[in-house]
Amino acid sequence: MGKIYILSVLLVGTSLIAYGQPTSMGLEEAVAIGLKNNFSIQIANNDTKIAGNNNTLGNAGFLPNINLNGGIRENAFSLDSKDQNGVSSQSDNLHSQTASITATLDWTLFNGMEMFIKKERLGSLQSLQETSLRATVENKVSEIITAYFAVVQLKNSIEVLQNAINFSNSRYDLTRKKLQIGTTSELAFLKSSTDLNADSAAFLRQQVALTSAKSKLNTLLVLETGKNYDVTSSIRFDKILDYANLKEILTTSNSQISLAKQSVDISLLDYRLTHSPQYPQIDFFTDYNFSRTSYNYGSSSLAVNHGPVIGLNLSLPVFDGLNKRRVAANAKIDAESARLEYEQVLKQTEEALWQLFNEYRTNLKLVTLETANLEVAKTTSKISFERFRVGEMSDYELRDIQLSELEAENSLLVAQFQAKKSETELLRLSGKLIQTKQLN
Repeated sequence: MGKIYILSVLLVGTSLIAYGQPTSMGLEEAVAIGLKNNFSIQIANNDTKIAGNNNTLGNAGFLPNINLNGGIRENAFSLDSKDQNGVSSQSDNLHSQTASITATLDWTLFNGMEMFIKKERLGSLQSLQETSLRATVENKVSEIITAYFAVVQLKNSIEVLQNAINFSNSRYDLTRKKLQIGTTSELAFLKSSTDLNADSAAFLRQQVALTSAKSKLNTLLVLETGKNYDVTSSIRFDKILDYANLKEILTTSNSQISLAKQSVDISLLDYRLTHSPQYPQIDFFTDYNFSRTSYNYGSSSLAVNHGPVIGLNLSLPVFDGLNKRRVAANAKIDAESARLEYEQVLKQTEEALWQLFNEYRTNLKLVTLETANLEVAKTTSKISFERFRVGEMSDYELRDIQLSELEAENSLLVAQFQAKKSETELLRLSGKLIQTKQLN
């Protein structure tokens, strides 16, 4: 029996929500829907089932082949004959009927350990496919998390732009009133109107971007086109990841490294298989035959044959043009290439982990820095608007400060998204993004 796996995501903070028709969708719910619906995961899961079905004793060659054959044959003919004295005779309407049943059993007893190596190889192929399924799930979960938080970022960005519109609208109303009482110029009023329109246009463009981001997420989750829902408003982070710990578990937890290592093991088994044809092959066979033939001519009218046959076949290779040696040499080269590919994947993954961790650490620092910058920008904007209201600040100065606050808010959103993205990729790379539980 093949192993059955349940894959669950290691996401801190909330519990899994049942899948239905969500109007509000959390991250873990999105991942659960993706694990259930995503086509790539379903295909990889089917491939894993096939690998489990193939991992049998019969497919490896351990079990005998048993066949049962039967048939009936009717023969009608005429017979012309001539004896030694030259006398001719002719018989017409002769016939015979034969019914037969044959049971055969063929069983390979020894073939140079080929059946044992094949069984081990089938198990390795099943494990390889299970690891490939895990890699597919990890990649899709990573894509879903990234796509989900892209939606979150755009949602928050729209809220920022809505606040900017509210700010610009208050400035527009105040400028209009000042124009009516003659304390500001028409140029300042027109400038406030233009800036309000610019903020509104930016808001509409961001709504289009949000729709596109949700469409991408819907594709990953295999939801209907145009499916709409609300997402969380916050981007939270797991506890600070430790590089030493991530690197320590890398070689045993990373799916791509595991796939490369399993490919090395399979290539070594393929090399061992090339030696099997160099040994003799011993096959056991036994048959049981039964036949019954009836005649309407000659001295006998009925013949019945039945009985068993038993024996051994021995096949010994002598010379095949050195093809076995050639195949073995090529298999050894393939095994060496697989080992080199493993070393290459290991090195590349270690380098990717180092680069990602540095990006992750930098992004977290940027989140802290941008959070502080935003607090200063909000305070400055609030004070500046009061100064503008009482006529102590010009319209242009207020707009510059408003844009600075808008830039600070967007910079924080980008920093949070990038930090979450690098965190997710680090977890995927180290094999900590999903947890595998085996059921008996």
